[in-house]
Amino acid sequence: MIRSVVGLFIFAVLLCGYIVLRPSDNGRPAAVETTEVTRAQTDSILGPVPDAIAPIEVVAAVQAPVRNTAPGLALTTDRSQMDETAANVLAGLGLNVERNQTAGDSDEMLEMTASVLSGIGAITGQTFNASGKPPAAESALELLVVQALKEGQNDAYINTLVNEAAKAGEISVPDILVTSEGDVDTAVLLNSIITQAQIAAGGAEPAVPNVTSGEGVEVRVVQRATEAEQYRFYTVNKGDSLGSIAVKFYGNVNKFGRIFEANRQILSSPNAIQVGQRLSIPNV
Repeated sequence: MIRSVVGLFIFAVLLCGYIVLRPSDNGRPAAVETTEVTRAQTDSILGPVPDAIAPIEVVAAVQAPVRNTAPGLALTTDRSQMDETAANVLAGLGLNVERNQTAGDSDEMLEMTASVLSGIGAITGQTFNASGKPPAAESALELLVVQALKEGQNDAYINTLVNEAAKAGEISVPDILVTSEGDVDTAVLLNSIITQAQIAAGGAEPAVPNVTSGEGVEVRVVQRATEAEQYRFYTVNKGDSLGSIAVKFYGNVNKFGRIFEANRQILSSPNAIQVGQRLSIPNV
Protein backbone atom coordinates (compact mmCIF):
# COMPACT_ATOMS: atom_id res chain seq x y z
CA MET A 1 0.00 0.00 0.00
CA ILE A 2 2.71 2.43 0.94
CA ARG A 3 4.64 1.64 -2.22
CA SER A 4 1.61 2.42 -4.34
CA VAL A 5 1.08 5.82 -2.67
CA VAL A 6 4.76 6.74 -3.12
CA GLY A 7 4.66 5.68 -6.76
CA LEU A 8 1.57 7.78 -7.44
CA PHE A 9 3.18 10.76 -5.73
CA ILE A 10 6.32 10.51 -7.88
CA PHE A 11 4.23 10.16 -11.02
CA ALA A 12 2.23 13.27 -10.10
CA VAL A 13 5.41 15.27 -9.56
CA LEU A 14 6.83 14.18 -12.91
CA LEU A 15 3.57 15.00 -14.67
CA CYS A 16 3.51 18.51 -13.22
CA GLY A 17 7.10 19.08 -14.29
CA TYR A 18 6.36 17.96 -17.83
CA ILE A 19 3.35 20.27 -18.07
CA VAL A 20 5.37 23.26 -16.87
CA LEU A 21 8.47 22.62 -18.99
CA ARG A 22 7.03 21.15 -22.19
CA PRO A 23 7.70 23.03 -25.54
CA SER A 24 4.86 25.04 -27.02
CA ASP A 25 3.26 24.53 -30.46
CA ASN A 26 4.06 20.88 -30.77
CA GLY A 27 7.71 21.14 -30.01
CA ARG A 28 8.51 24.31 -31.99
CA PRO A 29 10.26 27.05 -30.03
CA ALA A 30 8.08 29.96 -29.05
CA ALA A 31 8.54 33.11 -31.13
CA VAL A 32 10.28 35.98 -29.45
CA GLU A 33 8.39 39.22 -29.82
CA THR A 34 10.54 42.04 -31.15
CA THR A 35 9.82 45.74 -31.22
CA GLU A 36 11.39 48.14 -33.78
CA VAL A 37 12.98 51.07 -32.04
CA THR A 38 12.95 54.26 -34.11
CA ARG A 39 15.28 57.30 -33.85
CA ALA A 40 12.42 59.28 -32.32
CA GLN A 41 11.81 56.63 -29.67
CA THR A 42 15.49 56.44 -28.87
CA ASP A 43 15.68 60.21 -28.48
CA SER A 44 12.70 60.15 -26.15
CA ILE A 45 14.30 57.49 -23.99
CA LEU A 46 17.98 58.35 -24.03
CA GLY A 47 17.89 61.93 -25.16
CA PRO A 48 19.14 63.19 -28.56
CA VAL A 49 21.83 60.99 -30.08
CA PRO A 50 24.82 63.08 -31.24
CA ASP A 51 25.29 63.22 -34.98
CA ALA A 52 29.00 62.57 -34.43
CA ILE A 53 28.31 58.87 -34.03
CA ALA A 54 26.91 58.67 -37.54
CA PRO A 55 29.36 57.52 -40.25
CA ILE A 56 31.43 60.44 -41.54
CA GLU A 57 32.35 60.57 -45.20
CA VAL A 58 35.94 61.74 -45.61
CA VAL A 59 36.53 63.70 -48.80
CA ALA A 60 40.16 64.45 -49.74
CA ALA A 61 40.70 68.17 -50.28
CA VAL A 62 41.98 69.04 -53.72
CA GLN A 63 44.57 71.83 -53.56
CA ALA A 64 45.37 74.11 -56.44
CA PRO A 65 48.98 73.89 -57.65
CA VAL A 66 51.26 76.40 -55.95
CA ARG A 67 53.79 78.19 -58.12
CA ASN A 68 57.32 78.03 -56.79
CA THR A 69 58.46 81.62 -56.87
CA ALA A 70 61.57 83.25 -55.51
CA PRO A 71 61.21 84.76 -52.00
CA GLY A 72 62.85 87.96 -53.22
CA LEU A 73 59.90 88.76 -55.46
CA ALA A 74 57.93 89.76 -52.35
CA LEU A 75 60.06 92.88 -51.77
CA THR A 76 59.53 96.19 -53.52
CA THR A 77 62.48 96.66 -55.85
CA ASP A 78 63.74 99.08 -58.47
CA ARG A 79 66.41 99.13 -61.16
CA SER A 80 68.72 101.52 -59.34
CA GLN A 81 72.41 101.03 -60.15
CA MET A 82 74.73 100.48 -57.23
CA ASP A 83 77.22 103.15 -58.27
CA GLU A 84 74.40 105.68 -58.36
CA THR A 85 73.02 104.60 -54.98
CA ALA A 86 76.52 104.67 -53.44
CA ALA A 87 77.26 108.10 -54.92
CA ASN A 88 73.98 109.45 -53.56
CA VAL A 89 74.70 108.10 -50.08
CA LEU A 90 78.19 109.62 -50.11
CA ALA A 91 76.72 112.93 -51.25
CA GLY A 92 74.35 112.75 -48.28
CA LEU A 93 77.43 112.33 -46.08
CA GLY A 94 79.08 115.37 -47.64
CA LEU A 95 81.35 113.61 -50.16
CA ASN A 96 80.54 114.32 -53.79
CA VAL A 97 81.72 111.78 -56.35
CA GLU A 98 80.96 111.38 -60.03
CA ARG A 99 78.51 108.67 -60.97
CA ASN A 100 79.74 105.97 -63.30
CA GLN A 101 76.93 105.95 -65.82
CA THR A 102 78.02 102.74 -67.54
CA ALA A 103 77.60 100.67 -64.41
CA GLY A 104 74.84 98.46 -65.71
CA ASP A 105 77.12 97.21 -68.46
CA SER A 106 74.12 96.92 -70.77
CA ASP A 107 72.83 100.36 -71.79
CA GLU A 108 74.75 101.32 -74.96
CA MET A 109 72.97 104.67 -75.41
CA LEU A 110 73.89 105.69 -71.87
CA GLU A 111 77.51 104.73 -72.51
CA MET A 112 77.53 106.83 -75.67
CA THR A 113 76.06 109.83 -73.83
CA ALA A 114 78.65 109.56 -71.07
CA SER A 115 81.44 109.31 -73.64
CA VAL A 116 80.24 112.43 -75.52
CA LEU A 117 79.90 114.45 -72.33
CA SER A 118 83.36 113.33 -71.24
CA GLY A 119 84.79 114.56 -74.56
CA ILE A 120 83.11 117.93 -74.16
CA GLY A 121 84.47 118.19 -70.65
CA ALA A 122 88.00 117.51 -71.89
CA ILE A 123 87.74 120.42 -74.34
CA THR A 124 85.93 122.95 -72.17
CA GLY A 125 87.34 121.97 -68.79
CA GLN A 126 83.81 121.60 -67.40
CA THR A 127 82.44 118.53 -65.63
CA PHE A 128 79.23 116.86 -66.81
CA ASN A 129 77.31 113.75 -65.87
CA ALA A 130 74.78 111.87 -67.99
CA SER A 131 72.01 112.10 -65.41
CA GLY A 132 71.89 115.88 -65.67
CA LYS A 133 72.00 116.43 -61.92
CA PRO A 134 74.63 116.02 -59.19
CA PRO A 135 74.44 113.10 -56.73
CA ALA A 136 72.10 113.58 -53.79
CA ALA A 137 70.47 111.23 -51.31
CA GLU A 138 66.83 111.15 -52.34
CA SER A 139 65.32 107.68 -52.06
CA ALA A 140 64.04 106.31 -48.75
CA LEU A 141 66.80 103.68 -48.76
CA GLU A 142 69.55 106.25 -49.34
CA LEU A 143 68.21 108.58 -46.66
CA LEU A 144 67.90 105.68 -44.20
CA VAL A 145 71.51 104.58 -44.76
CA VAL A 146 72.82 108.16 -44.60
CA GLN A 147 71.11 108.72 -41.25
CA ALA A 148 72.46 105.44 -39.83
CA LEU A 149 76.02 106.19 -40.98
CA LYS A 150 75.84 109.71 -39.51
CA GLU A 151 74.84 108.14 -36.21
CA GLY A 152 77.87 105.83 -36.40
CA GLN A 153 75.78 102.64 -36.49
CA ASN A 154 77.56 99.36 -37.26
CA ASP A 155 76.93 96.98 -40.18
CA ALA A 156 74.68 94.63 -38.19
CA TYR A 157 72.44 97.51 -37.10
CA ILE A 158 72.16 98.83 -40.66
CA ASN A 159 71.39 95.33 -41.94
CA THR A 160 68.52 94.94 -39.47
CA LEU A 161 67.26 98.46 -40.09
CA VAL A 162 67.18 98.13 -43.88
CA ASN A 163 65.67 94.64 -43.91
CA GLU A 164 62.90 95.56 -41.49
CA ALA A 165 62.02 98.64 -43.54
CA ALA A 166 62.11 96.66 -46.82
CA LYS A 167 59.88 93.86 -45.53
CA ALA A 168 57.44 96.41 -44.13
CA GLY A 169 57.20 97.99 -47.58
CA GLU A 170 58.61 101.29 -46.37
CA ILE A 171 61.51 101.39 -48.83
CA SER A 172 62.37 100.15 -52.30
CA VAL A 173 65.73 98.42 -52.83
CA PRO A 174 67.86 97.74 -55.94
CA ASP A 175 66.78 94.36 -57.33
CA ILE A 176 70.37 93.11 -57.51
CA LEU A 177 70.60 93.32 -53.70
CA VAL A 178 67.82 90.82 -53.05
CA THR A 179 69.14 87.47 -51.80
CA SER A 180 67.87 83.98 -52.54
CA GLU A 181 66.06 84.07 -49.17
CA GLY A 182 64.30 87.36 -49.90
CA ASP A 183 66.55 89.53 -47.71
CA VAL A 184 68.45 92.69 -48.63
CA ASP A 185 72.18 92.15 -49.15
CA THR A 186 73.40 95.15 -47.17
CA ALA A 187 76.98 93.81 -47.24
CA VAL A 188 77.16 94.50 -50.98
CA LEU A 189 75.52 97.90 -50.49
CA LEU A 190 78.00 99.00 -47.82
CA ASN A 191 80.93 97.56 -49.76
CA SER A 192 79.89 99.61 -52.81
CA ILE A 193 79.77 102.78 -50.73
CA ILE A 194 83.28 102.12 -49.35
CA THR A 195 84.64 101.28 -52.82
CA GLN A 196 83.21 104.49 -54.27
CA ALA A 197 84.76 106.53 -51.47
CA GLN A 198 88.16 104.89 -51.99
CA ILE A 199 88.08 105.55 -55.73
CA ALA A 200 87.05 109.15 -55.12
CA ALA A 201 90.06 109.48 -52.82
CA GLY A 202 92.39 108.28 -55.60
CA GLY A 203 92.25 104.54 -54.99
CA ALA A 204 92.29 101.93 -57.73
CA GLU A 205 89.30 100.08 -59.18
CA PRO A 206 88.65 96.66 -57.62
CA ALA A 207 90.74 93.89 -59.18
CA VAL A 208 89.02 91.12 -61.11
CA PRO A 209 89.36 87.86 -59.11
CA ASN A 210 90.33 84.66 -60.88
CA VAL A 211 87.68 82.31 -59.51
CA THR A 212 88.18 78.74 -60.68
CA SER A 213 87.24 76.81 -57.53
CA GLY A 214 85.24 77.06 -54.37
CA GLU A 215 81.76 76.22 -53.13
CA GLY A 216 79.28 76.12 -55.99
CA VAL A 217 81.92 76.92 -58.64
CA GLU A 218 82.27 74.64 -61.65
CA VAL A 219 84.74 75.11 -64.50
CA ARG A 220 84.51 73.28 -67.79
CA VAL A 221 87.11 73.47 -70.54
CA VAL A 222 85.98 72.80 -74.10
CA GLN A 223 88.74 72.01 -76.57
CA ARG A 224 88.15 73.71 -79.91
CA ALA A 225 90.06 73.13 -83.14
CA THR A 226 92.39 76.05 -82.48
CA GLU A 227 92.06 76.77 -78.76
CA ALA A 228 90.57 75.66 -75.48
CA GLU A 229 87.59 77.67 -74.22
CA GLN A 230 86.76 77.84 -70.53
CA TYR A 231 83.19 78.00 -69.21
CA ARG A 232 82.33 78.80 -65.61
CA PHE A 233 79.13 77.94 -63.76
CA TYR A 234 77.95 78.82 -60.30
CA THR A 235 75.26 77.19 -58.15
CA VAL A 236 73.38 79.75 -56.07
CA ASN A 237 73.89 79.31 -52.32
CA LYS A 238 71.96 80.67 -49.36
CA GLY A 239 72.51 84.39 -48.88
CA ASP A 240 73.62 85.04 -52.46
CA SER A 241 72.35 88.02 -54.42
CA LEU A 242 73.06 88.79 -58.04
CA GLY A 243 75.17 91.68 -56.81
CA SER A 244 77.28 89.51 -54.52
CA ILE A 245 77.82 86.97 -57.32
CA ALA A 246 79.03 89.78 -59.59
CA VAL A 247 81.47 90.90 -56.89
CA LYS A 248 82.66 87.31 -56.41
CA PHE A 249 83.52 86.77 -60.07
CA TYR A 250 84.21 90.29 -61.39
CA GLY A 251 85.16 92.27 -58.30
CA ASN A 252 82.52 94.82 -59.30
CA VAL A 253 78.82 94.73 -58.44
CA ASN A 254 78.07 96.84 -61.51
CA LYS A 255 79.00 93.93 -63.79
CA PHE A 256 75.88 92.02 -62.72
CA GLY A 257 74.34 92.68 -66.15
CA ARG A 258 76.67 90.14 -67.78
CA ILE A 259 75.44 87.36 -65.51
CA PHE A 260 71.80 88.39 -65.81
CA GLU A 261 71.83 88.52 -69.61
CA ALA A 262 73.60 85.16 -69.84
CA ASN A 263 70.88 83.53 -67.73
CA ARG A 264 67.70 85.17 -68.95
CA GLN A 265 66.19 81.77 -69.70
CA ILE A 266 65.95 81.02 -65.97
CA LEU A 267 66.00 84.53 -64.44
CA SER A 268 62.89 86.62 -65.02
CA SER A 269 64.44 89.49 -63.06
CA PRO A 270 67.63 90.12 -61.04
CA ASN A 271 65.79 89.52 -57.76
CA ALA A 272 64.42 86.13 -58.86
CA ILE A 273 67.49 84.04 -58.02
CA GLN A 274 66.88 80.89 -55.99
CA VAL A 275 69.06 78.47 -54.06
CA GLY A 276 70.19 75.63 -56.31
CA GLN A 277 70.01 77.53 -59.60
CA ARG A 278 72.99 76.88 -61.86
CA LEU A 279 74.13 80.14 -63.44
CA SER A 280 76.47 80.56 -66.37
CA ILE A 281 79.23 83.08 -65.59
CA PRO A 282 80.58 84.77 -68.74
CA ASN A 283 84.31 85.46 -68.87
CA VAL A 284 85.44 89.05 -68.53
